[in-house]
Amino acid sequence: MTGLTAKGIWLLGALGVGLLLQGCREGEQDRPLLYDKGTYLGETGQPLDPQEVEELRSRAQNQKF
Repeated sequence: MTGLTAKGIWLLGALGVGLLLQGCREGEQDRPLLYDKGTYLGETGQPLDPQEVEELRSRAQNQKF
């Protein structure tokens, strides 16, 4: 019985280490963990050209009641 218990503990330990390493993926590194209310912390997008701005204004005008 003690052989099974030792194997079970070793298996659980190896599983635990595997789960801990799962959170170390490169895509999850350097992401913000603390957020400032009202502040966008993401990457900046491409600026819109004047034609796109005018199209958005026109669409917004059509949505007014």
